[in-house]
Amino acid sequence: MYQDTLAVSQDLLFQINSVGFVHLRHSVCQRMLRKAMTFSRNYSFKNRLLSKIKTLKSRPERMKRLQGNVYLLTFKNHPPLILKGFTSREKWYRQQVLTFLLKQIGFDRTYSMYSEPEPFRLDGMWYSFIEFLPPSANKFNFANESNRIEGAQLLEAFHNSADQISLPSLPVYNQLNKWRDRLALFRQNASYIREHIPESILEEWIAWAEWSLKGLETYQKEIDQEADTIIHGDCAHHNFLRKEDGTLALIDFDLIAKAPRMIDYLQYANRILPHLDDPSKEVWKYPQIAAYKKNPAFLYALAYPSDIFREWNLLFKTRFRLDHVWKITVEDFEKRMELNKQLAQLVSK
Repeated sequence: MYQDTLAVSQDLLFQINSVGFVHLRHSVCQRMLRKAMTFSRNYSFKNRLLSKIKTLKSRPERMKRLQGNVYLLTFKNHPPLILKGFTSREKWYRQQVLTFLLKQIGFDRTYSMYSEPEPFRLDGMWYSFIEFLPPSANKFNFANESNRIEGAQLLEAFHNSADQISLPSLPVYNQLNKWRDRLALFRQNASYIREHIPESILEEWIAWAEWSLKGLETYQKEIDQEADTIIHGDCAHHNFLRKEDGTLALIDFDLIAKAPRMIDYLQYANRILPHLDDPSKEVWKYPQIAAYKKNPAFLYALAYPSDIFREWNLLFKTRFRLDHVWKITVEDFEKRMELNKQLAQLVSK
């Protein structure tokens, strides 16, 4: 089937080029050709992927790509499974051990990662099977206050359990270096960003980022003094899964690292800021975040516009969701400045 589609697209492109149709038609056919070629690659990849999982007792009836290298496999006489690709066997192994030990301790609000069948390699990725958690129609989101509270509580429960686990060869998380790189990339993309937002607002965000990084560097010891744990490292809303039975689960441990739990709460705070009506007051309602209200390193870090830089840097590559990035950068500017002024007052005390 895909060979036919590819042949038709190539033939159309040839005819259009030869008779000199308008550029718009030419672009349409180019898109058709790209889609056909993508279909061809995906069809071939799925066939090879299916050939690798013959060890399963039941052949999948359907294989649906959810995102990236993550697939949902459904069977006739077997519960669904997630098939996920990892960049290395070591990365898979760390996550498999972590989820196993979490369950052993009693933290069951995540999935199981299976060691059987053995992970296999395909196109440079290591694929393995993960328990499928049936999702609720009522999805978790940061716009909902009760969801935000529950998410912070789940993150705390994860840290309390992770404190009891030791994993070898965990990467050490360095927030300062990560944010320096993010600011540098934002500066590189500034000419594009200036096309969409006022210069004064752009410069203000950069100034606060520089203030934040300088303070973080000065008070790095305040971060180092907190005991290390295993942090999740990616506290985005899509990594909190509302299960069918209503319970909330934590998923996707690709970015686990060795660091103080403060780093996760800082990231969580930054993720929820765009959803707060009055961040200078509401952000301290969460006990996990309020615990750091007198910590100068946390206060300086909270002023760093991580979400704004991340979204603009992503937008520069994808040209996707400009309305969302505009909102958090321009429409929410005043309320975020109120928070930053409060943070500056707190660190000066």
